Formats: sequence, structure tokens, C-alpha cells
Amino acid sequence: MRRTGLLDLLVPFLTVGLASYLVLRVSYESIPPLGYAVPVPLAALAVAELVAARRVRAAVRHIPGATPMAAIVIARCVALGKASAVVGAAVAGAAGGLLFRVLPDAGTVRAAAHDARVGALLLAASLLTAVAGLLLERAGLDPNRDRDEPQADR
Repeated sequence: MRRTGLLDLLVPFLTVGLASYLVLRVSYESIPPLGYAVPVPLAALAVAELVAARRVRAAVRHIPGATPMAAIVIARCVALGKASAVVGAAVAGAAGGLLFRVLPDAGTVRAAAHDARVGALLLAASLLTAVAGLLLERAGLDPNRDRDEPQADR
């Protein structure tokens, strides 16, 4: 499995962002207002992943006092981090599409102003989730990985 790169995050961000903007452009008037609870699950996931990343990093680096972890648990954490980074990027795209749709009307329409605030919170929570996912993925990498591989002769 390779590390999650910028392109791995940019594609879902742009794809979902464009799709959400186009859908909201056609049907925004028919959806109910967004609640402030929408970004809460993503923010909670981000916090949990940041805590897990710290624990995984300590176990992988054999920091004194760290609780040992089974290799399969570390591998699952790396996979969770990779998936969360992609999902965070996709939701950030959706929040960006929402903001592009509602910000022009936010000064005059009360519902658009409300949805813009919720969209901004959702964007922040999804970016935090993407960053936490990347940190969790990177926490499971062996710091001595490059030393074990033989150097190629030039």
C-alpha cells in the first residue's frame, strides 16, 4: 500500500465539489436548512484519529512507556487513516460546493446565511478529518523502513 498523495485527495475534492455545486444549483430551494449538528460527527472522528495517531506513533517508535500494539491493529489504523483522508477531502469538496452556491445570497437571504455558516463549519471539520487521517496513516509507518531497503547502485 502506498502513501496517500495530493492527487489522491484532490480528485475526490474536485469531483464531489463540482457535483454538489451542480446539484445545489438546481435543487437548493427544495432542501431543508442544514443543522449545526452536521459537522459534529466528522469533528469527533478527527479528534479520535488524532488521539489514535499519537498512540500508534508511540507504539511504532517504541517510545518508553508506550503501550505495545499488535501489527494488525496498526495496519488497520493506517487503513482507517487513508480512508478518512479521502472521505475528508470529498466532504470538503461538498462543503466547498455548498459555499459556492450559498455565499452570493448570504447577505440577502437568511437561509443562505445560515447554510453558509454550517458549510464553513463542515469545511473546517472535513479538513481537520483529512489532516487527522493523514497523520494517522503516517503514524503507522516504520521510521527505519528506508534503512532496511538496499540502496540501488547508480
